Amino acid sequence: MDLFGEEQKAEEPIDLSSSGDFEPAAPEGLQPPHKSDVFYEHTAIEQDVLTLWNSGRMPHALVFNGLKGIGKATFAYRLARFILNETSDASGGLFDGEDSKPENLFIPRDNSVFHKVASEGHTDILTIKRPFDERKGVFKNEIPVSEIRKVAPFLRKTSGAGGWRVVIIDDANHMNRNGQNALLKILEEPPKNTILILVTHGAGGLIPTIRSRCRFIAFNPLSNDTLYDLLNTAAGAPLMPNDSDILSELAQGSAGEAVSLLEQGGIDSIATIIDCLSSLENAVEEDVDRFALSFGKSGAKDVIDQFIFVLRWWFETLIRMNVNGETSKHIGNLEVKTPKGHDLKSLLTLQETIEEHIKACQFGNIDTRYMIFKTLRMIQNG
Repeated sequence: MDLFGEEQKAEEPIDLSSSGDFEPAAPEGLQPPHKSDVFYEHTAIEQDVLTLWNSGRMPHALVFNGLKGIGKATFAYRLARFILNETSDASGGLFDGEDSKPENLFIPRDNSVFHKVASEGHTDILTIKRPFDERKGVFKNEIPVSEIRKVAPFLRKTSGAGGWRVVIIDDANHMNRNGQNALLKILEEPPKNTILILVTHGAGGLIPTIRSRCRFIAFNPLSNDTLYDLLNTAAGAPLMPNDSDILSELAQGSAGEAVSLLEQGGIDSIATIIDCLSSLENAVEEDVDRFALSFGKSGAKDVIDQFIFVLRWWFETLIRMNVNGETSKHIGNLEVKTPKGHDLKSLLTLQETIEEHIKACQFGNIDTRYMIFKTLRMIQNG
């Protein structure tokens, strides 16, 4: 693949049958959460939620917490479809008797509830997320209070299907303080037959009074086997073992992160960045300038995001290696080496200095080539 080659798209269906799923994977490959019926690994959480539902003890608010990209939002929609289907006028699921209690949350793709949720046309589900900035082409940094204020009137409405109403807030950590206070008022007196699902990538951003009024559910990172299956699907072809090992190491159990790395430039550019960082000791200024020019010339946000992500991973890896007394580490066919003359304290100081440099460049909209060049020179000079 060329360093700036086209993004790879998922074209083949996911086969996760070996991971113990309840049903076949989505026939269209990797899909956004509201369209996906892919389910993997979180079976224990599903059974815990089902126990709450079947016993009539479903909380009015749940927090799904864990790494980004491990299936929390997908599970939130899986639960939402189940509740909407079970409680609608067209279903007898809620009143069918003791012997017919569901064993999982699966709703088939040909079900009308699945279709309405996937098309974002179901009147009894409300999704709150960061607004998209059309001018800048990125999502805004926070969920404004105006979005959270949509929740109360939605929950007060009569259900269109005669059942429950569901609100999903993704990522709830992006709510500002006013938004969290507005949500807290709802959580203090939640309407009957409603459920709020807060998806978070670190629940520490929620104020304590919100956390205390929600059932907290922790999601674990995905196993390497599941990551390999998802990555092969995203790549459109089986990855080489070395490539899978590299992506798995960088993603740390997050399928979403691994797929993003693939789409941002792929294995070739990741290897180029790591090789460059590992060979800075012997590089001359012209070499550094050549790399900064070749990698930063496009100015493409996804390419720069990949560079920053790999750089941060590199520092974190070096710090762990230093703590463990290691000077080098092999990941796939790549080697990560601790720069000469650096101890734990100097690595932490350098990491902090470079973070400040990157943030200043991003805030000031400074040329990405300069950002990369100076970053590499700072590492090179210690």
